[in-house]
Amino acid sequence: MSTSLGRMPTLFGDEAQAPEPALSSRRIYDPVGMWYAARLRHGIDDRMWYGFYDSSVLAPRWHTCSHRYGDGLGALPLLLAERGFPSSPPPQGRCAPRPDWRTLWRSRGQDNLPRIDLRWHHCDASLESCPPHDPVAVLLSPEQTSAIDAAAAAAGVSSTFWLQWTADRALRASLVAPGSVSAWIFPVNLRGAVRSTDEYANHCSGVTLRLEEGTTPLAVREQVIARMGRHEHWRQWLLLNLGRVVGQVGVNLLYRLSRAAPGAFAGSYSNIGECNVPGLAGLGASGPGSPGYPVAVGTALCNGRRSLSCRLHPVIGGNAQRAIEFVKLWRQLSMQGAPVADVAEASAQSQPA
Repeated sequence: MSTSLGRMPTLFGDEAQAPEPALSSRRIYDPVGMWYAARLRHGIDDRMWYGFYDSSVLAPRWHTCSHRYGDGLGALPLLLAERGFPSSPPPQGRCAPRPDWRTLWRSRGQDNLPRIDLRWHHCDASLESCPPHDPVAVLLSPEQTSAIDAAAAAAGVSSTFWLQWTADRALRASLVAPGSVSAWIFPVNLRGAVRSTDEYANHCSGVTLRLEEGTTPLAVREQVIARMGRHEHWRQWLLLNLGRVVGQVGVNLLYRLSRAAPGAFAGSYSNIGECNVPGLAGLGASGPGSPGYPVAVGTALCNGRRSLSCRLHPVIGGNAQRAIEFVKLWRQLSMQGAPVADVAEASAQSQPA
């Protein structure tokens, strides 16, 4: 069980409980995981975080899992089963089968977006080796969850694209200067289109989104569709699997040569999707983050309640208090645009923050 830090339970897990490691005995051959092993050699955290909300407390009980042996969608059902909760296999993706080399070559293209230009309020590369804080998370009420869905529908997009867009709005309102052009890693689940070591191993690729001050939610969706139409997620998958050819030593070298400079990208967005877990009030989730991708945001929908989570790396001045402010702002922005009745009801049901 988790170790109490002797504080009263609060909305944010890092203020209440220490994390509990999980799945420590899982050791499989996973070429994608080799990149996380390479990161670890440079002192960069490879842990994914899951927060289990018990119905009697506001703070989650955090568990950590290594990204070397599975992705967020694969590790969660294993973790639930290990902790005695019912679980289902990881969800299948919606990607078409992998295209051949000729199609990948012909589908290359460029967009007309400006270059990445992140003007952080604070960026200190000397803090690259400092460990980031534990995640902070907020569990929304059912009414708040519905308000976010309504706001996304009013904007003409799914909640997945809406929450990516509002996370970028929160970034602009708190961490970067006006006019910044941000870049986010948007995940793509390839299960069903590829088969790795086992169904719980790393099966996720991604595309890099570039967002501007005037980017709309619809533009986020269109950019994801366009990038996937150019098969960028499949080219990324090939790069992630280079370990099959060059081994761990080769991946270590490639990582050292290609690693992003601190603050080069905005961060990574994780969406664990929807699950129903009897015995839990909710579920929080956060990716590892890194100095090059210092803002790690995550969301999960469990038993009708959505959570929002965040980790901020020290290179951008990240700490628990700033992450709390970010999550509160993200929550506020995500409910804006919902029908007035839904927002009013959600505010009445809001948890303290």
